[in-house]
Amino acid sequence: MDLRIITIAVKTELDVLVSRQRARQVTALCGFSPHDQVRISTVVSELARNIYNYAAPGKIEFAVSKVATAQDLVIRVEDKGPGIENLDAILEGRYKSRTGMGLGILGARRLMDHVEITTAKNQGTTLVLKRALPPGVPILTPAMIGTFGAQLGVLQDNVALAEVQHQNMELLQALSALKANQEELLVLTHQLRVTNQAVAGLNADLEEKAVQLQQADVRKDEFLAILAHELRNPLAAASLAAEVLESAPLPTERVVQLGQVVSRQVGHMSRLVEDLLDVSRVTRGLVAIDKKIVDMRTITQTAVEQLGPVINAKSHEFLLSFPDEACLVSGDATRLVQVGTNLIGNAVRYTPDGGQISVTLLMTDKTVTFQITDDGDGIDPDLLPKLFDLYVQAERSTEGRNGGLGIGLTLVKSIVELHGGTVTAKSAGKGLGSTFSVSLPRQNV
Repeated sequence: MDLRIITIAVKTELDVLVSRQRARQVTALCGFSPHDQVRISTVVSELARNIYNYAAPGKIEFAVSKVATAQDLVIRVEDKGPGIENLDAILEGRYKSRTGMGLGILGARRLMDHVEITTAKNQGTTLVLKRALPPGVPILTPAMIGTFGAQLGVLQDNVALAEVQHQNMELLQALSALKANQEELLVLTHQLRVTNQAVAGLNADLEEKAVQLQQADVRKDEFLAILAHELRNPLAAASLAAEVLESAPLPTERVVQLGQVVSRQVGHMSRLVEDLLDVSRVTRGLVAIDKKIVDMRTITQTAVEQLGPVINAKSHEFLLSFPDEACLVSGDATRLVQVGTNLIGNAVRYTPDGGQISVTLLMTDKTVTFQITDDGDGIDPDLLPKLFDLYVQAERSTEGRNGGLGIGLTLVKSIVELHGGTVTAKSAGKGLGSTFSVSLPRQNV
């Protein structure tokens, strides 16, 4: 047995308005939120309108289930009309009403926890709607329900006007909520746009990284091919010399000659391996730089002297230009000479016989610049931005006429950066020569 709160007769259109107001009042007394008050009163209003339009007279009863634990608001809607002929179609959403009939039932099923419908032809219809009372609402006892009558009171004389005013207020509240939701949606849309842009940026970065990895893999394969070629030639020469030495007794002069061949080829292979180890140690930061105040004029002269036989062999026009003043830097003399021999050696290698190479030292208040310019093969502009990367030189080496692993520029860049300096390369293109510049912090004594 339920605890009845109030019953409303539905005969006229005014009763439809009264049912809505009473539903709002009852739900408020039962502790429902303003939002749920509007939802439940709308369901009751629609069902009351169905009674008025199709099955008057009828009634709507509000009650609370009589249980000791969780309670439900129970709304019983009854009429003595013709019954609902197309109930199954309505409940399945297949019924297309021209008058609005059935919409109240569908709304009730969406907004209420439980809906029970009993209908028969010419015997009327009964709907029992249930909605659990909100959490935190105390159990409503018969005594408490008894006080609801006084709190419900008498409705205003002009029920229609009062209902219109209340609905206007509900509409304004709904519009305000929509505006707030719209503003929140705009914020979320902006955040989503920013996130999408960030994701697009990350995707672009990933694609760029993937391309770079593919290019690095290609360059690595080219580098390994060059390394195999550079090792195969001296190995073949040394192996042939060894076979000749083992074949038969040879004159002393011939033995000495073959020994020199083996020695040269082993020395060549040793230098290749040492270059590889050097690049590995320097790029991983495993090389200690023994810095002292050194004069770049002396460093440059030493590098040129080490390459003297190679320079003379190609009959280059070799120009040196040094300031009269000492070009002092803080650095490791051995490593700086290594930078010089690499850069000057490249200029010699990629400049045809009789070409011109100039080595210049320039000074400013803060830097000393070691510059090598040649009129040789030049560099493809597409290669310049990545010229100092490991393996990239293989692209240049495979096109050149001379041997070598082409890892010298990677080594140069690492050593220069360990000295706090920079190295750059410029070229107008293939066949137009190139200029390499190493700038180091100047030391004033």
